[in-house]
Amino acid sequence: MNPDDLPVSPREKASFLSRVFFSWLFTFFRLGSKRELELSDLYRLESENKSENLGNRLAKAWREEISGAEKWKSMTKVKNQKTPSLLRALVKVFFWQYAVLGLIAFFEECFLKIVQPIFLGLIIRYCAGEFEDPYGYVFAGGLLLASALYTAHHHPYFFFTQHCGMQIRVATSSLIYRKSLKLSQAAIGKTNVGQMVNLLSNDVNRFDLCVGFLHYLWIGPIQIAIVTYILWGYFGWPCLTGVALLVLFVPFQSQMGRLFGKLRLQVAERTDRRVRIMSEIVNAIRIIKIYAWEKSFAKLVADAREDEISFIRKTAILRAINLSCYYISSKVVVFLTLLTYVLMGNYLSAEKVFVTLSLYNNVRLIITLFFPNAISCLAESLVSIRRLQNFLMMEERIAAPEAIQPLKNIKGHSGHKQDKTEIGVTVSNLYARWNKDADLLTLDSINLSVKEGQLAAVVGSIGSGKTSLLQALLHELPTTAGSLKINGKLAYTCQEPWIFSGSVRENILFGLDYEYDRYHRVIQACALSKDLTLLPFQDQTLVGDRGTSLSGGQKARINLARAVYANADIYLFDDPLSAVDAEVAKHIFENCINGLLKEKARILVTHQLQFLKPADEIILLNRGKIEARGNYKELIKTGINFVQMLHLEEIATPKPDDIQNGNPAQALKMKGMGHEIGSGSSGFRRSASMSLLEMGALANAMIPEDFQWEDEPMIVKSYGRQYDRRDSRPLLPHFRQPKKVYGTFSSGSSDNSGSGETGPLVQQQHEEATTAGEIGLPLYWKYISAGASCFGLLLLFSSNILVQFLFSGSDYWLQYWTKMEESRAPISAQIAELNSTDQEIIITVSDKPMAINASEVLDYIEGSRTTQVYIYCGLVGTLFIVSLIRTAAFLNMCLNSSIQLHKRLFQGVLRAGMRFFEINPAGRVLNRFAKDIGIIDEMLPPTLFDTVEVALQVIGVITIVSVNNIILLAPSLLLGVIFYFIRKFYLKTARSVKRLEGVARSPVFSHLSTSLYGLTTIRAMKVEQQFEKQFDAHQDLHSASWYLFLATARWLGIVVDWCSVFYIGTVSFSFLFMKSSESSAIGLSIAAAMSLTGMFQWGVRQSAECENQMISVERVKEYADLEPEASLESKPGLKPPPTWPSKGEVVFKNLVMRYGTDSPVLKNITCVFKSHEKVGIVGRTGAGKSSLITALFRITEPHKGDIEIDGLSILRLGLHDLRQKISIIPQDPVLFNSTLRRNLDPFGDFKDEELWIVLEEVYLAGSIRECPAGLDTQIAEGGSNFSVGQRQLICLGRAILRKNKILVLDEATANVDHETDALIQRTIREKFANCTVLTIAHRLHTIIDNDRVLVLDAGEIKEYDDPYVLLLNEDSALSQLVETTGRATAANLFHMAKAAHDRRKLTTMERVLEVNENINDSEFTTHPQ
Repeated sequence: MNPDDLPVSPREKASFLSRVFFSWLFTFFRLGSKRELELSDLYRLESENKSENLGNRLAKAWREEISGAEKWKSMTKVKNQKTPSLLRALVKVFFWQYAVLGLIAFFEECFLKIVQPIFLGLIIRYCAGEFEDPYGYVFAGGLLLASALYTAHHHPYFFFTQHCGMQIRVATSSLIYRKSLKLSQAAIGKTNVGQMVNLLSNDVNRFDLCVGFLHYLWIGPIQIAIVTYILWGYFGWPCLTGVALLVLFVPFQSQMGRLFGKLRLQVAERTDRRVRIMSEIVNAIRIIKIYAWEKSFAKLVADAREDEISFIRKTAILRAINLSCYYISSKVVVFLTLLTYVLMGNYLSAEKVFVTLSLYNNVRLIITLFFPNAISCLAESLVSIRRLQNFLMMEERIAAPEAIQPLKNIKGHSGHKQDKTEIGVTVSNLYARWNKDADLLTLDSINLSVKEGQLAAVVGSIGSGKTSLLQALLHELPTTAGSLKINGKLAYTCQEPWIFSGSVRENILFGLDYEYDRYHRVIQACALSKDLTLLPFQDQTLVGDRGTSLSGGQKARINLARAVYANADIYLFDDPLSAVDAEVAKHIFENCINGLLKEKARILVTHQLQFLKPADEIILLNRGKIEARGNYKELIKTGINFVQMLHLEEIATPKPDDIQNGNPAQALKMKGMGHEIGSGSSGFRRSASMSLLEMGALANAMIPEDFQWEDEPMIVKSYGRQYDRRDSRPLLPHFRQPKKVYGTFSSGSSDNSGSGETGPLVQQQHEEATTAGEIGLPLYWKYISAGASCFGLLLLFSSNILVQFLFSGSDYWLQYWTKMEESRAPISAQIAELNSTDQEIIITVSDKPMAINASEVLDYIEGSRTTQVYIYCGLVGTLFIVSLIRTAAFLNMCLNSSIQLHKRLFQGVLRAGMRFFEINPAGRVLNRFAKDIGIIDEMLPPTLFDTVEVALQVIGVITIVSVNNIILLAPSLLLGVIFYFIRKFYLKTARSVKRLEGVARSPVFSHLSTSLYGLTTIRAMKVEQQFEKQFDAHQDLHSASWYLFLATARWLGIVVDWCSVFYIGTVSFSFLFMKSSESSAIGLSIAAAMSLTGMFQWGVRQSAECENQMISVERVKEYADLEPEASLESKPGLKPPPTWPSKGEVVFKNLVMRYGTDSPVLKNITCVFKSHEKVGIVGRTGAGKSSLITALFRITEPHKGDIEIDGLSILRLGLHDLRQKISIIPQDPVLFNSTLRRNLDPFGDFKDEELWIVLEEVYLAGSIRECPAGLDTQIAEGGSNFSVGQRQLICLGRAILRKNKILVLDEATANVDHETDALIQRTIREKFANCTVLTIAHRLHTIIDNDRVLVLDAGEIKEYDDPYVLLLNEDSALSQLVETTGRATAANLFHMAKAAHDRRKLTTMERVLEVNENINDSEFTTHPQ
């Protein structure tokens, strides 16, 4: 949804009064009352509120801060250097518009709210007969006018302050996102996606809360000074006791604010940790499910949550004290003032009591609520600002440091195009390291030159620095010396394909305009044509976040197509061919890298050594140094021999004497990735100290004399282009024509006009679900019942009723006490005039005059006053204690509910099927754990408390008013009815707006998460501005919903307050008409009615806000109730024996599997993988290879058919019973941000010795021993501090530790060099000799010597037999795959298949002979001659 396409806001043309009273919203409310609102119903933002403009303003101020600090640093040499301040930058941008609002707040708080109690006092005096008739109505009119003016000022003030807070939040968020796109790789290693999501979800939200209260930090003291002055006139110095207590709240609340700030920081850090863990879990959920690690990660999250909750609980305790102090403060302050005054021998009057009560009620709101809120919000905001500032101060990627020449333009100074030879890359004596404090160089003395039309291939073992070289060219790797010149536009394909949530076409276009011919040339060259025809919506098919719905090969080719479509001058390819099969790899190399891009400058990092011969230059890297360089023939002459890498038989099928005397883990000397050469072995093993030159020289002895290097291209099948054997001209791919168009592509860049295409099928974006209708009572019940038992809820309900009874009872007792004081005052004055207390005085008792001794009367008066003081003291004291207990119990109930809801949410998400994660971006899921849980933890409890509290207080006020004047019961009930309908009318729209706000918020987090995962690609392709604009668009859409949320809330407040104003007028004038009313009753009734002005609208708004925040409970409940996978544990009686599977035989029976409602990806698969058999599974990308494994692990449940392991149907087993018995080395090696030990052994089942043995077996022991922490070495997020190959080796170590009878390799060695691949294959053959091994592979040499090979095509079995048998048939699919590798490699593969076949045949014969001999021996023993 483009926010610029939204309709213009009616506020822009609204009159002044319409803006003040928010009547411009009426049309919007009327629409919301008729139907559920949609995003298109929101109003377009004004330019001053747009994210781009706000971000630019703050970015400019932040740059000035940085430049000012740098200038200060250059001018002075003081130790305490000036540092850039985000706070100062915010003040520069937003101070004046915020300062003006303070004047409005000052007028309403220090004038309008003060004159209301004064008018109340005058009304009481009028009723007491001190003024004539007209004055009473003037005083009531003045009270009404002051209330009306206050209402007219208060809500616009709060609206504009919250609007200012929104602007600050939007500007800061924009600045954070811009900074995230500039972070250096070192800085990225110090932070993580979860922390940045938390900055955007929690920290910047503090600005929304903070700005509404900040002005009260200076208004509060002024207001209390004015109140003190007025009270001094009534009481003299005794008023200072109450005022002093009120003032003591300031340091008390300041201390509370500091504690809130500390706790906020501690909670934020722990929330960061929890969200980071959840981010890793969501992004690696497939691996967690496959490894059956749910319980391990559940414990990890539970520990993080428990740690977080411990600090949230402390915050709740402080909040309980705070709320109780606010609730009881006015009672205690009034009590102290009146008590001091009475103890000084004075008598109370209705005017003094209720003017004081009213004034303290007004001051109480500021001093005990707004002022402490301002302190705590300021403290929390300063903490958040420091966190944001620390993030903004993180190291940025330096695009053009001194040692690196800046990017030149393609045109020279004269404007003419430069010569083609000038386009390219030139590197001279380049030195670089990832960590500037490290001694070890990542790149050491690199010299490189690649011109236009040249292809440079970079090869080397894993960890040799191949990817680091490309990262240096992209300015991602900091250089320490040397020069780097890039002349031309860069395009880059990363080793781990980056796909963002959107359509296939959007991923390829990457913001560029759609050009039909160019687009389809790219599709053909990248071998995507057939894949697009198989996808349900062709190139408009939506792919999940990070491409979850695509195969690894499809992701790699879309990633490649994106770079190719960019039409750059220089291309950097980081091993794009490893994730695809040999045939597709050959097609991509010939038609794309060396075809469509042949005129470009290209640097190709690859492990596919069959593509080295056409390269203009081959660079061999070893430990960051160029060990050899030259073209293919030159390197052959220098002793570098690629036979070692291409002649795979020697390594892939080791001879028995390669391993000396026993365990290879003990026989090998492990030094990092090195391996000693076994003496007496004709095989070859590389030592860590051996150079590639020495390795090549040793390998020369193994070159067959008749070995042919010629490699003729052979196109057997069409991938991308369709070839006719009689005519090799390429044809356009045949896309399926749709019968119906389901929608249109929203991006203008994808316009098909003039393309010649008929309208393509367009898949609708899977939007976040929004629930409609009211928040029902069942949801409230589920929330509160999750936090307490029925008995606990009964006690909580009873305590609320008791607190309100005490609260209203103390007010009513104060009225009674005042009445008695007024009746006693003249008697006391009469006694004071007597010469002696022994005299009698005449008093009226029951309308009869009586003569009573003055001393007796005086004793009675003193005794009754003392009793009444004690009763009032008891009421107030009991109220405070019960209120504190009630508040603490209430917040504890809410916290327990939050704990339970998070637990259910986590279990719901963890147990959800993979389909859920494929259609929901990670940011959307994380939004539930960050924002929604944050609301339930911190915002919902006080909001719900306010709602309950205000409802009880309103009932108390109406009761008091009605008792004093029964006639007012009718307007009170009418007011309640009006409020009910106003709230109902408001909530229909407010709920929709809040839900839309939640939906519009998710893309902000998703976009940040997606951008960070593809950061290198984004920066390489120079599309940072485009992504910033997309982020700003997401923010603008959210701001449009948030702006209306603020405005609708203020509409409700002003309407309810106007109703309260009329109610105050009704109460005031009703007592004027009833002359007989007592002044104390009048004072209490009007004071109580006056308290409704702010309180009632606050309660209605809080009840509405409570419903809005309950949407978070609803959203959490939605994910908590997700349909789970099958049970983790088998049902009783179906649990397999501990030794299962003892054989490892796998049988597929008529298996049909589909993803969601899509067409089947596996069709009637029937095959048997025998015990101990080694089976290779091959086929072009998207043929269903990984889907077969998905079915085996029941990641997706089969639609039809069955799978059996050792005769036991796996569909009847618990998922953990199944998955724990199958080992896998996955296609994408996933490591977690934890220690190496926990990555290998998350449950702590193995000893350190076992872990070290495994590390030796996967050739990582040496590298890990070099790390000071050893097994406790910390792995960065995503394993970024290890190469992809090293990550794959760690995954191999996991598989070895499990010691299962079935092993699955899902393209496990696609991202490692051939040497490491061979070593991995050796380890697999040794460690899994007695296991059933299923290998999905694109490198045919890894499976060509397997017992059998299964060839899949379009989800069906094409052939399944001994690879040698299949190769004997020239028309077989396997033969065609082998032929695409080239003549030499094909011959070698055939030789390997035959050798393996012969060995198996010989082994079988030996076993038969052995069995026959045993039978003969047995017969000889049974029947001796």
